[in-house]
Amino acid sequence: MSEHDEPEVDLAAALGASVATSTQILTLYVPNKDRDGREFGTQRRWVLEAASLLAEMGGGVTVMPPCEGGWWNEGTRTLVWEAPVVVYTYIKPDAFVRELPRLRALLHRLGRETNQGEVGVEFDGRFYRINTFESGGP
Repeated sequence: MSEHDEPEVDLAAALGASVATSTQILTLYVPNKDRDGREFGTQRRWVLEAASLLAEMGGGVTVMPPCEGGWWNEGTRTLVWEAPVVVYTYIKPDAFVRELPRLRALLHRLGRETNQGEVGVEFDGRFYRINTFESGGP
């Protein structure tokens, strides 16, 4: 091995971790304002519901404190500032697939019940926008 070659390390073995790893991240952005820029007041309830579901999908969940973000309102041609909460998990594939219908129902209820123009979900490096919300569901 030359001085420029990096040694290959089995990080799982070095850390004493299990061989099973999770590489795909599912991230939800829970807003605190509606499509008109008004706070809707139930953000914490939505965060807790999302966190519970994501924990089932990944075995654990991380909830970040509110951050500052904005979105462009085409109707008013203004930037609407809000304080979304980021909720994420490293998924376990079987649980993720099994719980997808519940995730879909949650996201569509969030959009409907909090009067969103769009609900954003990030998965495996891609951002998905839901802007038509189905009625019904749990």
